[in-house]
Amino acid sequence: MENDLFPNAIAPKTSLQLDELILRDAALFAFPVTEWEKRAYTEVISLPRVVVTRPPRDQLLAADMVPYDCHTNCSTQEANDPSRLSRHVFGWMVCGSDLILHSVVKMGSQWLCLTPQLVELAPRFEFVPDARIEWRDADDGVSRVAYRHGKVLPETLRKDPEHHIRMRDELLQLVASGLSVIEARDIVAYRSSNQGEGESGGSERG
Repeated sequence: MENDLFPNAIAPKTSLQLDELILRDAALFAFPVTEWEKRAYTEVISLPRVVVTRPPRDQLLAADMVPYDCHTNCSTQEANDPSRLSRHVFGWMVCGSDLILHSVVKMGSQWLCLTPQLVELAPRFEFVPDARIEWRDADDGVSRVAYRHGKVLPETLRKDPEHHIRMRDELLQLVASGLSVIEARDIVAYRSSNQGEGESGGSERG
């Protein structure tokens, strides 16, 4: 299993990059609890799922797919597919008990993830297509923002938000006490697994 504590962590080239990624992912999953998120999670988790296949990383890189930019990759594939069989589908990657905003392509009867990862991951994963996701132009006129039922979407929907907030707080406390970020992460992960709290399988950011 990949990084159970912070499922978006990727394989960095330096310890500084790893520290930054651990802290980033801790913050990513520790945003404040809202009733809207609870309702959205309950609705989305009950939607039908499909199994998505990851083509080999080298094949995706050779096709100029960009690591960790799933929305752009899938939009580009749909626009440039001469067969017109590719359809960009928005939805949620199932990551343990959590859901991560993600884009895949449906090509005929195949569901494909076109986003290269910097670590080896399972060749298939569960995905929840979500027709209620819409993308709107941002105020900067360049980027786009995902909405659902008129609300800006977070990058994740969590089953147990308080669990992720506790892990983030404990991580920061351990770092402040003098431990390295990696040491602190490992301690938090160990304590969390022993307590049976939460469940987030290793995976990527879209």
